[in-house]
Formats: sequence, structure tokens, C-alpha cells
Amino acid sequence: MMKKTRVTLWLLTMIMCLLAQPVFSQQTRKFPTDSRLGNLTAVSFPLFTINGQQVQMGAGGQIRGVDNLIILPSAANYTGLIRYQLDISGNLHRVWILTPDEVKEAESEGQEIPKPPKRFFFF
Repeated sequence: MMKKTRVTLWLLTMIMCLLAQPVFSQQTRKFPTDSRLGNLTAVSFPLFTINGQQVQMGAGGQIRGVDNLIILPSAANYTGLIRYQLDISGNLHRVWILTPDEVKEAESEGQEIPKPPKRFFFF
């Protein structure tokens, strides 16, 4: 009787874990309304090149990875699509590195996805 109860409890626990898995994977980040889409092409802390323009990271600025964990600005070496927010003095305040799903979501909302700047090579 005791063994049957243990097996049943174990099976119920496994089923609950499997059912909870899709809930965690479907959480999407909500970005501030004043955040913008950008294409980050270079990082030389505290200077970042977004959409071809250099922007300086302000005091207390944060960079969040695809897992929404904070990345140290001095260790950031990402290039690609981001959402960013400027502070009142025009410095970079927040940066969110986007997942492919977040990029698709922005496209479906009709937002223009910035293209990387063209590079010129001289021989």
C-alpha cells in the first residue's frame, strides 16, 4: 500500500512539473513605452554605437541579456538588435538584448526593425 502511494505521488509530481514547463517559456518581457528598437554595432565601454550613432552609457545604466539578467557594461560584447532607453540628458540608461521571438513580436506590431549600417571597405 505504501509503495503504491509513493509511486502515485511521484507520478503526480512529474505530471505537474511537465505541465508547468510551457508556462515559464511563454513569459515575455514588457518594455517601457519610451524604449526604442536599435541595432547595436559596437561597444567600447562607456561608448556604444546604436544605429550608427555613438551614445554614452549614463551613471547607473544597465544591460539586460536575453534571460533578463544584468550584464556588466564593461563585459558587454554583443552586436545585434536591442531595445534601449535614454535618460533625460540623452545618455544610455537601459539596454535589453532581444530574443528572436521579441524581434518577431516587434515586427508583428508594425515596428520598423533597424538595419545594420553599410560598411565600406577600402583596399
